[in-house]
Parts: sequence; structure tokens; C-alpha cells
Amino acid sequence: MNARALWVLVVMLGLAGCAGQAGRDEPLEQPASALPSALAVLSPRWWESFEDPSLERLIRLALRDNLDLLSANERVREQRAQRRLAAAALGPDIAISGQYGRARNAQDGRTNDHFYGLDLAWELDVSGRLRALRDASDAELRASWEDYRSLRIGLMAEVANTYLSYRLAQQQLAIATRTGETQREIARVTRERFAQGTVSRLDLERIEAQVQITEAEIPVARQQQVDARYALAYLLATEYQQVDAILADGPETTSLPNEDALAALLEVPVEILRERPDVRAASERLTAAGAGLAASRAARYPQLTLGALGGFERGTSVPAWSLTAGLLQPLFDFGRIRAGIEASDARQAQALLAYEASLRQAMRETQSAIHAYGQGWQRQQRFDQAATSATRAVALARNQYQIGTVSLLEVLDAERSLFDIQRNQVQASADISLRWVELHRTIGVAPALPSTPLAANGN
Repeated sequence: MNARALWVLVVMLGLAGCAGQAGRDEPLEQPASALPSALAVLSPRWWESFEDPSLERLIRLALRDNLDLLSANERVREQRAQRRLAAAALGPDIAISGQYGRARNAQDGRTNDHFYGLDLAWELDVSGRLRALRDASDAELRASWEDYRSLRIGLMAEVANTYLSYRLAQQQLAIATRTGETQREIARVTRERFAQGTVSRLDLERIEAQVQITEAEIPVARQQQVDARYALAYLLATEYQQVDAILADGPETTSLPNEDALAALLEVPVEILRERPDVRAASERLTAAGAGLAASRAARYPQLTLGALGGFERGTSVPAWSLTAGLLQPLFDFGRIRAGIEASDARQAQALLAYEASLRQAMRETQSAIHAYGQGWQRQQRFDQAATSATRAVALARNQYQIGTVSLLEVLDAERSLFDIQRNQVQASADISLRWVELHRTIGVAPALPSTPLAANGN
């Protein structure tokens, strides 16, 4: 091989290196946390404030095994590959080529021709179209990453809400069972007194009816528990028996969050909501739409392509090569390019509206969640006071009924009132916890993820 042939091959291999550089992956930076000091009370691992090991384990398993989250991670992987495709389009296409030909002529008879070498084709991005497509793919990758983060935050909240609903049903079941047992004892005493003729049938029928009304809440609470168990099994992509084992290790009641957090939450700035993953995803899609519009506009300009072919014929060391250049300028395409620009412009307008809608949705959800959290504490305090008074009222009614100063009707009214208040009391307590979870979801608080989408494993 002579020096000229060597030079041709070196140049073509150097261009191949450029192509590899154009498609090289770059790390995707994780946005820095934008939580202001006023929100320091909101821990990224907010579920630990409930001091419930069962809840912590459920969330950990959901982040590892949830099918929707795993699917979202695959979408990130797909978009990363699409990004590499768009970046690779900026470099040349290089292929090994080989040709074989056989012919017959009148003078020499049959002849065989062999050729092998490298073939290069390269579109020079003079209009910026390929760079715009690469930028659009970059933005779509970042948007898919934000979609993953948003789904992850939503999953943690859904697991916590379902778990808290299970514990609420468990408490409702305990209240109904305990109250039913007490009322059955009253019914037993009433039947004895009815047999003795000291109470009327009306009193007996009243207490019997009240027992049935109270115990009718038992199957409702049990069904709510079953629903929550199966929902957790779905979220964890596991069998409900494993969920039952986890639930059995936890307390029936969870610790309430810190009431002092309300003052800090009232200072949440609007800027923090721009860092919500769903808002960031909408922003990235707006960026992608803008890059897509730029690519559509660039289609109006000429495309310049370079081609090169270098190699050797069989049986000789003399290189054969060729260089070509092509210029393609659209002239008349029946309005195809103009229609593409208009469609891209409409997509950008849609993306802008979607971004504004996502930001307004974030503001609405956060403001509503903060207000509901504050009102929930007030409701809880009222029911705590009511439960204390209702408990004393039941004790007084029973004592006075024993000595005959009040009728059974007063006892039943006191029992029914206490039963309703206790059910509302545990519901109010659960509502505080549920709204605490909702606060973290709406603000977008969660533990940080690794710096690249593919490194994120959901833990």
C-alpha cells in the first residue's frame, strides 16, 4: 500500500471517529433542590414522620417493584436511545463496501472485477436542522426523566394514602366491634329486665335495633381493609399475603405530623412550584416544541452532502477513490414544508398552553392542600373535645340508668353519639395524615435521584 492509499484510509477512519463523538452520551444533570428555608420542615423522606416501619417498607418495595414505575424507566431508556440517534445524525455514515462483477467481452473473454473499501456519506448541517432535531430530542429526554420523577412522587403518595386508609378501616372496625359488644351487653340486661317486667318491649326493640345498626358497620370496615390490601398488592406488584405480613408488623395507629409545619407552609413561594416534576416536564416539552419548529423552518434551506469512496481493486495496491458533493434546494413541494412549519408552530402553542396549565394546576393543588391541612387540625381538635364530653355523657347515662333516673332511650342516645363521634375522630386524624401526604405530593418533595436516568433504580 503506497502513501496516497494510506492517507485516504486514515482520513476516512478519522471521520468515523468524529461520527462516534457526535453520538456520545452525556450525563443528564439532576436539577438542584429549590426548597427554600421556609420548607425545611418538609423532609424529603416525609413518610418517616409517621414512625411506622410498615409504611416505610411498603414504600421501599413499591419504589423497587412497581410496574408503572419500571415502565416509566424504560421510557427514559428509550428516549435516551432516541437522543443518541439524533446526535449521531450530525456525523457521517461510514460503511465497508465490496463489489464483485463478471463480464464477457469479445477480445479477452470473461473478466472478474473485485473492489473493496470504505464508503462515506455526510450531510453538513449548514441550516441547523439536524442540531435542532438533536436539541428537541435532548428536551424530550429531560421531559421523560421528569415524568419518571413525577410518577415516583405520586407512587409514594398513593402507597401512603392506601396504607393510611387501611389503618383507618382497622380503627373503624375496632370501634364498631367494641361498641357492638357494649351494646349487646346492654341488650342482654334489657332482655332480663323485660322478662322481669321492669322495661317495655319498646326499649328492648330499640336496643336490639341499635346493636344491628352498629354492627352493620363491621362488614363495611372489613371490605375497606380488603380493598386497601389488594390495592397495596397491586402497587407493590406482589401477592396480598406479603402485604398482610408487612401490615401485621405495624401499629394500628400512626403518629400525626407536626402541626407547627403549617406556619412555614403558608410561606411557600410560587417559584417552588416551577420545580415540580410535572411542571418541569411541561417546560421541557415546550423547549422540544420550539426546537421542532426550528427544524421545520430549516427544511426551507438547502441540504449539502459530501460523499467519499476509497478502496482497492483485487490484485493491485493502487487505490481507487472518489469524492462527491451534492446540494439539494427545495423549489416546489405542493406546500409540504409550509404545512410542516404550521403544524410545528401549533405544537409549540399547545406546549405553551400545557405549561401554563400545569403551573396553574400546581398552584391550585398546593393552595388547596395547605388550607385543607390547617382546617384538618381544627376539625381534629373539635372532635377530641367532643369525644371527651361524649365519653363522660355515656358514663353518666349508664349510672343514672342503673338507679332508674333516666330511661334506656337516653342511654342509647349517648351511646350512639359516642359511636359517631369516635368514628369521626379517627377519620379526622386520618385526614390530617392524608393531607400531610398530599402536601408533599403537590409541592413535589421526595428524596433525590441519581444524576442520570438510567442509574435511577427507584430506591
